Amino acid sequence: MTMKTMRTIGVAAVVAGMAGAAFGQEKPAAVPASEELVRVLESDAPQKDKATACRLLQRVGDKAAIPALARLLTDEKLAHMARYALEPIPEPAVDEALRGALGKVNGRLLIGVVTSLGVRRDAQSVEAMARLLTHEDAGVVQAAARALGSIGTASSAKALMAALPRTAATNRLDFCEGLLRCAEGLAAAGSREEAVAIYDALRGMKDGPHQVRAAGVRGAILARRELGLVLLKEYLQDKDFGLFAAACRTSQEMPGPDVTKALTAALGSLPAENQVLLIQTIGFRAEAAAVPALTMAAREGAKAVRLAAVRALAEIRHESALAALRELAKDTDEDLAKAATEGVNSFQPAQPPPRT
Repeated sequence: MTMKTMRTIGVAAVVAGMAGAAFGQEKPAAVPASEELVRVLESDAPQKDKATACRLLQRVGDKAAIPALARLLTDEKLAHMARYALEPIPEPAVDEALRGALGKVNGRLLIGVVTSLGVRRDAQSVEAMARLLTHEDAGVVQAAARALGSIGTASSAKALMAALPRTAATNRLDFCEGLLRCAEGLAAAGSREEAVAIYDALRGMKDGPHQVRAAGVRGAILARRELGLVLLKEYLQDKDFGLFAAACRTSQEMPGPDVTKALTAALGSLPAENQVLLIQTIGFRAEAAAVPALTMAAREGAKAVRLAAVRALAEIRHESALAALRELAKDTDEDLAKAATEGVNSFQPAQPPPRT
C-alpha cells in the first residue's frame, strides 16, 4: 500500500467521523482533533468535506491550524468557512494572517477579511482599514467603516472622522455606525472625553441621518454622566420632535429625582404632542414626586394631555397618586372620569371569584 493510498484512507476515516459530529446524531461522534482536521484541509478531499473541517475547527482549532486556514482565505468557495474557523482562535497569528490577506483578495473576499478583522478588534489593522475608506468598491468602504467601529480605538475614530466629509452619501450611515461603535467602546473603556467629542459631532450633523443624530443625543447625555442633565434639559425644549423624543427615551436610563424634576418642569412649555410623550415618560419613571405636576396636567389643557396624565398617575403606586385619581374620577368629562376610575381600580387587589 502506497503512502498516498494510506493518507487517502486516513482522510476518509476522519471525514466519516466528522459527519456525525458536524450534522448531529443521537450519539454524535467525538469531534476530531485539530491536526486531523488540518489533514483534511491539506488533502484533495471534496469541498464539502473541507467545509465541514472548517466548521469543526471553529470549535477545536488551535495555532497549528492557522497556516492551513490562512491559505484558504483566497479560495472563492471556502474563504468564508476559513474565516469562520479562524475568528475564535486566540492567537496573534490569526490577525497576522488576516492582515496579510488584505492585499491578495478583492470583492466579497476582501469584505470578508475586513469584517473578520473587525470581529477580532485588531488595532494593528487600523491604518490599512483607513486606506480602504476610499476604496472604489462601496461594499469594501462600508465594511471598513463598520470594522473600524468594532475596533473602537481613538485612532479608528480619527480615521472615520477624517474620511467622513469626503465619502459618498451611500456610505455615510456606515461611517456614522462606525463612529457610534467607537464612542461606545471608548466610553466603556473610560475615555469619556473622547466619546463625548464623537457624540457631539454626530448630534450636530445638521444634514446627517436622523437616527444618527438621535443616537448622538443619547450618547452625549449619558457620557457626560451628572453633567448630562444640563444637556437633557436643552433637548426637552428642542423643536425637532425626533431629538426631543430621543431625550425622553434617554431620561429612562438616568436615575435620580433631579431627572424627574427636570421632566416635570418642562411640561408646561411644550406643544400637546410633546406633552403626551413627556407625560408617558414621567409615568414610566413612577416617582411620587411627579404627582403634583401630573395632577395639574390632568385638570387642564388638551384632552389627549389630560388623559395621558391620568394614565401616568395610575403608574405611580403611591397614596398621593391614588388620592388624585379619586378626585379626577369625579370630573365632568366622561372619558377622563372613566380613565381615572380605572386607575383607582388598578390599585385594588384582585377579588377572588364568587363561590358557586
